Amino acid sequence: MSARSWVAVATLAALTAAAQGARANGRIPAANQIVVSPDFPETVLLRTTFGLLVSRDAGKKWDWICESGMQYGGAQDPSFGLTKNGTLLASTFEGLTVSRDGFCTFAREGGELARRVFSDLTVRPNDRRQVLALASDYASTSDAGAFAFASQVFRSGDDGSTFTALGPALDTSLLFETVEVAESDPQRLYLSATRTSAGVVSGVLLVSRNGGASYVERAVPLLAPQERAPFVSAVDPKNPDRLYVRTAGQPDAASRLLVSDDAGDTFREVFRTSGPMLGLALTADGATIYAGSTKDGVYAASTQTFAFEKRAAVQVQCLTATEGALWACSNEASGFVAGRSTDGGRTFTPMLRLSGIRGPLACPVGTTTQTCESEWPRLRQELGIDTTVDAGTPAKDAGSTTQEGPRAGGSSCSSAADAGPGLAVTLGVCVAALGARARKRRRDRSAQ
Repeated sequence: MSARSWVAVATLAALTAAAQGARANGRIPAANQIVVSPDFPETVLLRTTFGLLVSRDAGKKWDWICESGMQYGGAQDPSFGLTKNGTLLASTFEGLTVSRDGFCTFAREGGELARRVFSDLTVRPNDRRQVLALASDYASTSDAGAFAFASQVFRSGDDGSTFTALGPALDTSLLFETVEVAESDPQRLYLSATRTSAGVVSGVLLVSRNGGASYVERAVPLLAPQERAPFVSAVDPKNPDRLYVRTAGQPDAASRLLVSDDAGDTFREVFRTSGPMLGLALTADGATIYAGSTKDGVYAASTQTFAFEKRAAVQVQCLTATEGALWACSNEASGFVAGRSTDGGRTFTPMLRLSGIRGPLACPVGTTTQTCESEWPRLRQELGIDTTVDAGTPAKDAGSTTQEGPRAGGSSCSSAADAGPGLAVTLGVCVAALGARARKRRRDRSAQ
Protein backbone atom coordinates (compact mmCIF):
# COMPACT_ATOMS: atom_id res chain seq x y z
CA MET A 1 0.00 0.00 0.00
CA SER A 2 2.70 2.44 1.00
CA ALA A 3 4.80 1.49 -2.01
CA ARG A 4 1.81 1.90 -4.29
CA SER A 5 1.12 5.35 -2.91
CA TRP A 6 4.61 6.66 -3.47
CA VAL A 7 4.98 5.04 -6.88
CA ALA A 8 1.71 6.66 -7.94
CA VAL A 9 2.81 10.04 -6.62
CA ALA A 10 6.08 9.74 -8.52
CA THR A 11 4.15 8.80 -11.66
CA LEU A 12 1.92 11.83 -11.26
CA ALA A 13 4.92 14.13 -10.85
CA ALA A 14 6.64 12.73 -13.92
CA LEU A 15 3.57 12.91 -16.14
CA THR A 16 2.69 16.37 -14.93
CA ALA A 17 6.19 17.66 -15.64
CA ALA A 18 6.12 16.18 -19.13
CA ALA A 19 2.58 17.13 -20.07
CA GLN A 20 2.10 19.99 -22.48
CA GLY A 21 -0.92 22.19 -21.90
CA ALA A 22 -1.56 20.95 -18.37
CA ARG A 23 -3.54 23.32 -16.16
CA ALA A 24 -2.42 24.87 -12.89
CA ASN A 25 -3.83 21.90 -10.97
CA GLY A 26 -1.46 19.66 -12.92
CA ARG A 27 -4.13 18.02 -15.06
CA ILE A 28 -4.76 18.05 -18.77
CA PRO A 29 -8.32 19.11 -19.76
CA ALA A 30 -10.50 16.01 -20.06
CA ALA A 31 -14.10 14.91 -19.45
CA ASN A 32 -14.80 11.73 -17.47
CA GLN A 33 -18.38 11.53 -16.14
CA ILE A 34 -21.83 12.37 -17.52
CA VAL A 35 -24.86 12.61 -15.24
CA VAL A 36 -28.40 12.67 -16.64
CA SER A 37 -31.42 12.33 -14.34
CA PRO A 38 -34.88 11.10 -15.42
CA ASP A 39 -36.35 13.85 -13.22
CA PHE A 40 -34.56 16.56 -15.23
CA PRO A 41 -34.09 15.14 -18.75
CA GLU A 42 -32.94 18.49 -20.16
CA THR A 43 -30.14 18.82 -17.60
CA VAL A 44 -26.81 17.22 -18.48
CA LEU A 45 -23.79 17.40 -16.17
CA LEU A 46 -20.29 16.79 -17.51
CA ARG A 47 -17.49 16.28 -15.01
CA THR A 48 -14.10 17.44 -16.23
CA THR A 49 -10.59 17.80 -14.86
CA PHE A 50 -11.22 21.55 -14.60
CA GLY A 51 -14.66 21.54 -12.95
CA LEU A 52 -18.25 20.77 -13.94
CA LEU A 53 -20.00 21.71 -17.18
CA VAL A 54 -23.77 22.22 -17.03
CA SER A 55 -26.33 22.13 -19.83
CA ARG A 56 -30.00 22.86 -19.18
CA ASP A 57 -31.16 22.29 -22.75
CA ALA A 58 -30.08 18.69 -23.42
CA GLY A 59 -26.57 19.62 -24.52
CA LYS A 60 -27.07 22.63 -26.78
CA LYS A 61 -25.41 25.19 -24.47
CA TRP A 62 -22.84 24.56 -21.75
CA ASP A 63 -21.71 26.63 -18.77
CA TRP A 64 -18.83 26.06 -16.37
CA ILE A 65 -18.53 25.69 -12.59
CA CYS A 66 -14.98 25.83 -11.24
CA GLU A 67 -13.63 23.33 -8.74
CA SER A 68 -13.15 25.97 -6.04
CA GLY A 69 -16.77 27.04 -6.48
CA MET A 70 -17.76 23.48 -5.59
CA GLN A 71 -15.44 23.45 -2.56
CA TYR A 72 -12.79 21.04 -3.82
CA GLY A 73 -9.55 21.07 -5.78
CA GLY A 74 -6.49 19.13 -6.87
CA ALA A 75 -6.19 15.83 -8.71
CA GLN A 76 -9.52 14.20 -7.93
CA ASP A 77 -12.66 13.15 -9.77
CA PRO A 78 -15.67 13.38 -7.45
CA SER A 79 -18.73 11.26 -8.09
CA PHE A 80 -21.70 13.54 -8.78
CA GLY A 81 -25.32 12.65 -8.10
CA LEU A 82 -28.59 14.50 -8.76
CA THR A 83 -31.56 13.76 -6.50
CA LYS A 84 -35.28 13.95 -7.20
CA ASN A 85 -35.65 17.60 -6.14
CA GLY A 86 -32.54 18.76 -8.02
CA THR A 87 -30.02 18.68 -5.19
CA LEU A 88 -26.50 18.09 -6.51
CA LEU A 89 -24.01 16.14 -4.39
CA ALA A 90 -20.32 15.43 -4.90
CA SER A 91 -18.06 12.99 -3.06
CA THR A 92 -14.75 14.81 -2.58
CA PHE A 93 -11.59 14.30 -0.57
CA GLU A 94 -12.56 17.43 1.38
CA GLY A 95 -16.00 16.11 2.31
CA LEU A 96 -19.48 15.66 0.88
CA THR A 97 -20.34 18.81 -1.08
CA VAL A 98 -23.99 19.76 -1.66
CA SER A 99 -25.83 22.40 -3.72
CA ARG A 100 -29.55 22.96 -3.21
CA ASP A 101 -30.09 26.14 -5.25
CA GLY A 102 -29.51 25.18 -8.86
CA PHE A 103 -25.73 24.73 -8.60
CA CYS A 104 -24.95 28.27 -7.41
CA THR A 105 -24.06 27.64 -3.76
CA PHE A 106 -22.01 24.66 -2.62
CA ALA A 107 -21.29 23.76 1.00
CA ARG A 108 -19.71 20.79 2.73
CA GLU A 109 -21.83 18.67 5.01
CA GLY A 110 -21.02 19.00 8.71
CA GLY A 111 -21.55 16.80 11.74
CA GLU A 112 -20.41 13.20 11.31
CA LEU A 113 -19.60 13.90 7.66
CA ALA A 114 -17.30 16.86 8.29
CA ARG A 115 -13.75 16.58 6.97
CA ARG A 116 -14.21 13.00 5.81
CA VAL A 117 -12.69 11.63 2.61
CA PHE A 118 -15.58 10.48 0.39
CA SER A 119 -14.70 8.02 -2.35
CA ASP A 120 -18.13 7.51 -3.92
CA LEU A 121 -21.86 8.13 -3.75
CA THR A 122 -24.94 6.74 -5.44
CA VAL A 123 -28.56 7.87 -5.83
CA ARG A 124 -31.13 5.07 -5.67
CA PRO A 125 -32.58 4.69 -9.17
CA ASN A 126 -36.11 3.81 -7.98
CA ASP A 127 -36.22 6.34 -5.11
CA ARG A 128 -34.05 9.29 -6.05
CA ARG A 129 -34.62 11.01 -2.71
CA GLN A 130 -32.25 8.43 -1.24
CA VAL A 131 -28.48 8.88 -1.37
CA LEU A 132 -25.72 6.62 -0.09
CA ALA A 133 -22.28 8.18 0.41
CA LEU A 134 -19.13 6.19 1.15
CA ALA A 135 -16.35 7.67 3.31
CA SER A 136 -12.95 6.00 3.71
CA ASP A 137 -10.33 7.96 5.70
CA TYR A 138 -6.80 7.24 6.75
CA ALA A 139 -6.85 6.49 10.49
CA SER A 140 -3.43 5.24 11.59
CA THR A 141 -0.25 3.40 10.65
CA SER A 142 1.01 0.39 12.56
CA ASP A 143 4.64 -0.10 13.60
CA ALA A 144 4.91 -2.48 10.66
CA GLY A 145 3.78 0.25 8.27
CA ALA A 146 0.26 -1.05 7.60
CA PHE A 147 -2.44 1.56 7.10
CA ALA A 148 -5.77 1.46 8.91
CA PHE A 149 -8.84 3.30 7.64
CA ALA A 150 -12.00 4.70 9.19
CA SER A 151 -14.80 3.90 6.75
CA GLN A 152 -18.56 4.36 6.92
CA VAL A 153 -21.62 4.43 4.68
CA PHE A 154 -23.94 7.40 5.23
CA ARG A 155 -27.57 7.53 4.11
CA SER A 156 -29.99 10.32 3.28
CA GLY A 157 -33.68 9.77 2.61
CA ASP A 158 -34.57 13.43 2.04
CA ASP A 159 -32.59 14.54 -1.02
CA GLY A 160 -29.43 15.13 0.96
CA SER A 161 -30.94 17.44 3.56
CA THR A 162 -29.82 15.17 6.40
CA PHE A 163 -27.47 12.19 6.65
CA THR A 164 -27.05 9.44 9.23
CA ALA A 165 -24.55 6.60 9.53
CA LEU A 166 -25.87 3.43 7.91
CA GLY A 167 -24.84 0.32 9.79
CA PRO A 168 -21.59 -0.23 11.65
CA ALA A 169 -18.17 1.21 10.90
CA LEU A 170 -16.49 -0.87 8.21
CA ASP A 171 -13.41 -3.10 8.34
CA THR A 172 -10.39 -0.90 9.14
CA SER A 173 -8.05 -2.96 6.94
CA LEU A 174 -10.01 -1.99 3.81
CA LEU A 175 -9.72 1.12 1.65
CA PHE A 176 -13.10 1.52 -0.03
CA GLU A 177 -13.68 2.53 -3.64
CA THR A 178 -17.33 2.24 -4.72
CA VAL A 179 -20.88 1.78 -3.44
CA GLU A 180 -23.82 0.48 -5.48
CA VAL A 181 -27.40 -0.55 -4.75
CA ALA A 182 -29.78 -3.03 -6.36
CA GLU A 183 -32.84 -1.44 -7.93
CA SER A 184 -34.92 -4.61 -7.50
CA ASP A 185 -33.96 -5.19 -3.85
CA PRO A 186 -33.73 -2.13 -1.56
CA GLN A 187 -31.93 -4.22 1.06
CA ARG A 188 -29.02 -5.17 -1.24
CA LEU A 189 -25.82 -3.09 -1.11
CA TYR A 190 -22.43 -3.70 -2.69
CA LEU A 191 -19.14 -2.07 -1.64
CA SER A 192 -15.78 -2.58 -3.36
CA ALA A 193 -12.44 -2.16 -1.62
CA THR A 194 -8.80 -3.18 -1.51
CA ARG A 195 -6.74 -4.75 1.25
CA THR A 196 -2.95 -4.63 1.20
CA SER A 197 -0.85 -7.15 3.10
CA ALA A 198 2.93 -7.48 2.74
CA GLY A 199 2.74 -5.36 -0.40
CA VAL A 200 0.13 -7.58 -2.07
CA VAL A 201 -3.15 -5.92 -3.06
CA SER A 202 -6.36 -7.97 -2.85
CA GLY A 203 -9.74 -7.04 -4.28
CA VAL A 204 -12.65 -7.21 -1.84
CA LEU A 205 -16.43 -7.03 -2.21
CA LEU A 206 -18.73 -6.47 0.76
CA VAL A 207 -22.32 -7.62 0.28
CA SER A 208 -25.26 -6.59 2.46
CA ARG A 209 -28.67 -8.25 2.25
CA ASN A 210 -30.20 -6.25 5.11
CA GLY A 211 -29.85 -2.65 4.01
CA GLY A 212 -26.33 -2.13 5.31
CA ALA A 213 -26.86 -3.46 8.84
CA SER A 214 -24.20 -6.12 8.22
CA TYR A 215 -21.96 -7.36 5.42
CA VAL A 216 -20.33 -10.55 4.20
CA GLU A 217 -16.94 -10.38 2.51
CA ARG A 218 -16.21 -11.85 -0.90
CA ALA A 219 -12.96 -11.90 -2.90
CA VAL A 220 -12.66 -10.13 -6.25
CA PRO A 221 -9.94 -11.84 -8.32
CA LEU A 222 -7.29 -9.34 -9.43
CA LEU A 223 -4.44 -10.11 -11.81
CA ALA A 224 -1.17 -9.18 -10.10
CA PRO A 225 0.67 -6.95 -10.49
CA GLN A 226 -1.17 -4.88 -13.10
CA GLU A 227 -4.64 -4.77 -11.49
CA ARG A 228 -4.83 -2.72 -8.31
CA ALA A 229 -8.52 -2.15 -7.55
CA PRO A 230 -12.07 -3.36 -8.33
CA PHE A 231 -14.96 -1.01 -9.04
CA VAL A 232 -18.62 -2.05 -8.84
CA SER A 233 -19.98 -0.31 -11.91
CA ALA A 234 -23.55 -1.61 -12.20
CA VAL A 235 -26.14 -3.97 -10.73
CA ASP A 236 -28.73 -5.60 -12.96
CA PRO A 237 -32.02 -3.68 -12.53
CA LYS A 238 -34.07 -6.90 -12.35
CA ASN A 239 -31.67 -9.36 -10.72
CA PRO A 240 -29.98 -8.16 -7.50
CA ASP A 241 -27.52 -11.07 -7.64
CA ARG A 242 -25.98 -9.98 -10.94
CA LEU A 243 -23.33 -7.27 -10.68
CA TYR A 244 -20.71 -5.86 -13.01
CA VAL A 245 -17.20 -5.11 -11.74
CA ARG A 246 -14.38 -3.55 -13.72
CA THR A 247 -10.74 -3.71 -12.72
CA ALA A 248 -8.22 -0.87 -12.78
CA GLY A 249 -4.47 -0.55 -12.51
CA GLN A 250 -1.66 1.58 -13.87
CA PRO A 251 -2.47 4.45 -16.29
CA ASP A 252 -1.98 2.34 -19.44
CA ALA A 253 -2.86 -1.08 -18.03
CA ALA A 254 -5.55 -3.33 -19.46
CA SER A 255 -8.91 -3.65 -17.68
CA ARG A 256 -11.32 -6.54 -17.35
CA LEU A 257 -15.09 -6.65 -16.98
CA LEU A 258 -16.13 -9.25 -14.41
CA VAL A 259 -19.69 -10.49 -13.94
CA SER A 260 -21.16 -12.27 -10.93
CA ASP A 261 -24.53 -14.02 -11.01
CA ASP A 262 -24.47 -15.06 -7.36
CA ALA A 263 -23.98 -11.78 -5.47
CA GLY A 264 -20.20 -11.95 -5.61
CA ASP A 265 -19.64 -15.57 -4.60
CA THR A 266 -18.00 -16.19 -7.99
CA PHE A 267 -16.88 -14.02 -10.91
CA ARG A 268 -16.25 -14.65 -14.58
CA GLU A 269 -14.45 -12.46 -17.10
CA VAL A 270 -16.65 -11.44 -20.04
CA PHE A 271 -14.61 -8.67 -21.68
CA ARG A 272 -11.17 -7.10 -21.65
CA THR A 273 -9.83 -3.80 -22.98
CA SER A 274 -6.20 -3.11 -23.87
CA GLY A 275 -6.33 0.17 -21.95
CA PRO A 276 -8.17 1.38 -18.84
CA MET A 277 -11.90 0.66 -19.14
CA LEU A 278 -13.03 4.22 -18.46
CA GLY A 279 -16.53 3.71 -19.85
CA LEU A 280 -19.14 1.18 -18.73
CA ALA A 281 -22.90 1.59 -19.06
CA LEU A 282 -25.88 -0.71 -18.60
CA THR A 283 -29.22 0.06 -20.24
CA ALA A 284 -32.24 0.66 -18.01
CA ASP A 285 -33.71 -2.76 -18.85
CA GLY A 286 -30.39 -4.50 -18.19
CA ALA A 287 -30.41 -6.07 -21.66
CA THR A 288 -27.41 -4.31 -23.21
CA ILE A 289 -24.03 -3.36 -21.79
CA TYR A 290 -21.53 -0.92 -23.28
CA ALA A 291 -17.82 -0.75 -22.50
CA GLY A 292 -14.93 1.24 -23.86
CA SER A 293 -11.55 2.86 -23.46
CA THR A 294 -9.43 5.47 -25.18
CA LYS A 295 -7.50 2.70 -26.92
CA ASP A 296 -10.31 0.33 -27.86
CA GLY A 297 -13.33 2.46 -28.71
CA VAL A 298 -16.97 1.58 -27.95
CA TYR A 299 -18.11 -2.04 -27.62
CA ALA A 300 -21.59 -3.40 -26.96
CA ALA A 301 -23.09 -6.77 -26.08
CA SER A 302 -26.29 -8.47 -25.04
CA THR A 303 -26.19 -9.39 -21.36
CA GLN A 304 -27.50 -12.81 -22.35
CA THR A 305 -24.49 -13.75 -24.47
CA PHE A 306 -21.78 -11.14 -23.74
CA ALA A 307 -20.70 -11.42 -27.37
CA PHE A 308 -19.10 -7.98 -27.61
CA GLU A 309 -18.84 -6.21 -30.94
CA LYS A 310 -17.05 -2.98 -31.74
CA ARG A 311 -19.44 -0.15 -32.50
CA ALA A 312 -17.16 2.90 -32.90
CA ALA A 313 -13.54 4.03 -32.67
CA VAL A 314 -14.33 6.89 -30.31
CA GLN A 315 -11.66 7.42 -27.63
CA VAL A 316 -13.92 6.65 -24.68
CA GLN A 317 -13.42 8.42 -21.35
CA CYS A 318 -16.91 7.71 -19.97
CA LEU A 319 -20.24 6.20 -21.00
CA THR A 320 -23.77 6.85 -19.73
CA ALA A 321 -26.92 5.11 -20.96
CA THR A 322 -30.19 7.06 -20.90
CA GLU A 323 -33.65 6.42 -22.30
CA GLY A 324 -33.04 5.90 -26.02
CA ALA A 325 -29.48 7.24 -26.08
CA LEU A 326 -25.86 6.56 -25.17
CA TRP A 327 -23.70 9.47 -24.04
CA ALA A 328 -19.90 9.38 -24.23
CA CYS A 329 -17.05 11.51 -22.95
CA SER A 330 -14.18 11.77 -25.40
CA ASN A 331 -11.66 14.32 -26.66
CA GLU A 332 -11.02 16.57 -29.61
CA ALA A 333 -9.38 13.68 -31.50
CA SER A 334 -12.82 12.05 -31.66
CA GLY A 335 -14.49 15.32 -32.62
CA PHE A 336 -16.22 15.99 -29.31
CA VAL A 337 -15.82 16.22 -25.56
CA ALA A 338 -19.41 15.05 -25.04
CA GLY A 339 -21.31 13.10 -27.67
CA ARG A 340 -24.71 11.42 -27.96
CA SER A 341 -25.65 8.29 -29.88
CA THR A 342 -29.15 7.10 -30.74
CA ASP A 343 -28.10 3.99 -32.68
CA GLY A 344 -26.45 1.92 -29.98
CA GLY A 345 -23.05 3.60 -30.08
CA ARG A 346 -22.41 3.19 -33.81
CA THR A 347 -22.42 6.93 -34.48
CA PHE A 348 -22.25 9.94 -32.18
CA THR A 349 -23.56 13.45 -32.58
CA PRO A 350 -21.02 15.87 -31.07
CA MET A 351 -22.76 17.83 -28.31
CA LEU A 352 -19.75 19.77 -27.04
CA ARG A 353 -16.24 20.73 -28.01
CA LEU A 354 -14.07 22.70 -25.62
CA SER A 355 -14.52 25.78 -27.80
CA GLY A 356 -18.27 25.58 -27.16
CA ILE A 357 -18.13 26.40 -23.44
CA ARG A 358 -19.96 29.72 -22.98
CA GLY A 359 -18.39 30.73 -19.67
CA PRO A 360 -19.15 30.57 -15.94
CA LEU A 361 -22.66 29.57 -14.90
CA ALA A 362 -24.58 32.77 -14.14
CA CYS A 363 -25.24 32.99 -10.39
CA PRO A 364 -26.00 35.78 -7.88
CA VAL A 365 -23.16 37.76 -6.33
CA GLY A 366 -21.94 36.16 -3.12
CA THR A 367 -22.56 32.56 -4.18
CA THR A 368 -19.65 30.14 -4.44
CA THR A 369 -20.18 29.56 -8.16
CA GLN A 370 -20.16 33.30 -8.88
CA THR A 371 -16.53 33.40 -7.73
CA CYS A 372 -15.64 31.32 -10.80
CA GLU A 373 -15.87 34.47 -12.92
CA SER A 374 -12.41 35.54 -11.76
CA GLU A 375 -10.95 32.21 -12.94
CA TRP A 376 -12.62 32.23 -16.35
CA PRO A 377 -10.16 34.43 -18.32
CA ARG A 378 -7.29 32.09 -17.48
CA LEU A 379 -9.25 28.93 -18.30
CA ARG A 380 -10.55 30.44 -21.52
CA GLN A 381 -6.99 31.11 -22.61
CA GLU A 382 -5.80 27.63 -21.63
CA LEU A 383 -8.62 25.97 -23.55
CA GLY A 384 -8.14 28.22 -26.56
CA ILE A 385 -11.72 29.48 -26.54
CA ASP A 386 -12.27 32.28 -29.06
CA THR A 387 -14.49 34.88 -27.41
CA THR A 388 -15.34 36.43 -30.79
CA VAL A 389 -17.31 33.28 -31.67
CA ASP A 390 -20.82 32.84 -30.25
CA ALA A 391 -20.51 29.89 -27.86
CA GLY A 392 -24.24 29.86 -27.27
CA THR A 393 -24.63 27.54 -30.25
CA PRO A 394 -23.06 24.11 -30.66
CA ALA A 395 -19.54 23.94 -32.03
CA LYS A 396 -19.04 23.49 -35.76
CA ASP A 397 -20.50 20.17 -36.93
CA ALA A 398 -22.02 19.62 -33.49
CA GLY A 399 -25.39 19.08 -35.08
CA SER A 400 -24.17 16.50 -37.57
CA THR A 401 -23.68 12.81 -37.04
CA THR A 402 -20.11 11.56 -37.15
CA GLN A 403 -19.47 8.03 -38.34
CA GLU A 404 -16.72 6.41 -36.28
CA GLY A 405 -15.35 3.23 -37.76
CA PRO A 406 -12.21 1.18 -37.12
CA ARG A 407 -9.00 3.00 -37.99
CA ALA A 408 -5.81 1.55 -39.35
CA GLY A 409 -3.60 0.51 -36.49
CA GLY A 410 -6.34 1.14 -33.94
CA SER A 411 -7.12 4.33 -32.10
CA SER A 412 -4.20 6.71 -31.66
CA CYS A 413 -4.25 7.73 -28.01
CA SER A 414 -2.57 11.00 -27.06
CA SER A 415 -0.94 11.76 -23.72
CA ALA A 416 -3.73 14.21 -23.06
CA ALA A 417 -6.30 11.45 -23.18
CA ASP A 418 -4.36 9.02 -21.03
CA ALA A 419 -3.03 11.45 -18.43
CA GLY A 420 -6.50 12.66 -17.52
CA PRO A 421 -9.04 10.13 -16.27
CA GLY A 422 -6.69 7.16 -16.71
CA LEU A 423 -4.26 8.73 -14.27
CA ALA A 424 -7.07 9.70 -11.95
CA VAL A 425 -8.22 6.08 -11.67
CA THR A 426 -4.74 4.95 -10.66
CA LEU A 427 -4.04 7.80 -8.27
CA GLY A 428 -7.36 7.89 -6.47
CA VAL A 429 -6.20 5.59 -3.69
CA CYS A 430 -2.91 7.34 -2.97
CA VAL A 431 -4.35 10.85 -3.12
CA ALA A 432 -7.14 9.89 -0.73
CA ALA A 433 -4.76 8.27 1.74
CA LEU A 434 -2.12 10.98 1.63
CA GLY A 435 -4.69 13.76 1.67
CA ALA A 436 -6.42 12.17 4.64
CA ARG A 437 -3.11 11.86 6.46
CA ALA A 438 -2.45 15.55 5.93
CA ARG A 439 -5.90 16.42 7.29
CA LYS A 440 -5.39 14.14 10.27
CA ARG A 441 -2.11 15.88 11.07
CA ARG A 442 -3.89 19.24 10.93
CA ARG A 443 -6.61 17.92 13.26
CA ASP A 444 -3.98 16.55 15.64
CA ARG A 445 -2.17 19.88 15.74
CA SER A 446 -5.38 21.82 16.33
CA ALA A 447 -6.30 19.53 19.22
CA GLN A 448 -3.05 20.19 21.04
